[in-house]
Amino acid sequence: MIKSIAVKLVLTLVLIIGINMISKADEIRLVVKEDLASCTGVAPMTCMQVKYKTSKNWELFYSQISGFKYKPGYRYVLLVNRTKRTNVPADASAYEYKLKRVVKKVRMKQNTTTAWDFVLKHKWKLIQMNGVTQSESPVYMTFDGEKKRVGGKSGCNSFFGGFKKSDDTLTFNQMAGTMMACGPELNKLEHEFLTLIGDKTFRYDVADQTLNLYQGNKLVLMFGMAPLK
Repeated sequence: MIKSIAVKLVLTLVLIIGINMISKADEIRLVVKEDLASCTGVAPMTCMQVKYKTSKNWELFYSQISGFKYKPGYRYVLLVNRTKRTNVPADASAYEYKLKRVVKKVRMKQNTTTAWDFVLKHKWKLIQMNGVTQSESPVYMTFDGEKKRVGGKSGCNSFFGGFKKSDDTLTFNQMAGTMMACGPELNKLEHEFLTLIGDKTFRYDVADQTLNLYQGNKLVLMFGMAPLK
């Protein structure tokens, strides 16, 4: 009986050690960039950009860091506890992250050339609408910063109107267009695009040469950069 109890104690000890080994957190150093970038998980969203100890370039960070409050415009150096998860869902990170300490927080200088200056210098071709990729879409738009006008192609027709811009929002107004007859597919594309963009306000950002328009936290329109001429 004593032998049986001893065996059970040994097995329990092995199990406890095994669990501790599995759940033991690694301390890692992360550098967090001062701006977010567009990324796609289960749905389009925005992610922090980070560098690990061995990183050469910025990497998209699809998880969250418990206890860390990110503020755009600041570059952070963090010490983070990283724990490997068990029974990881298909749409979740393999690790959990918890802030241990903010080593450094530095406000970064803003470029004299803004993201909006970049927008004005290019044509923007539709590449995604309501989560659906638009292959070889004829839809595009350009902006006239002086006249506060926007225009382009909505399908086989041209569209035009005004816009208002704040720090991170873009409002389209007085939208109109030509009325040339189109085929069924272009009609459907044109109707969906004009309905979505007409007289609406979006939050916008520019990342990886894409212009992204959001309603709430949902990415509804994504445009790819093309030469203005």
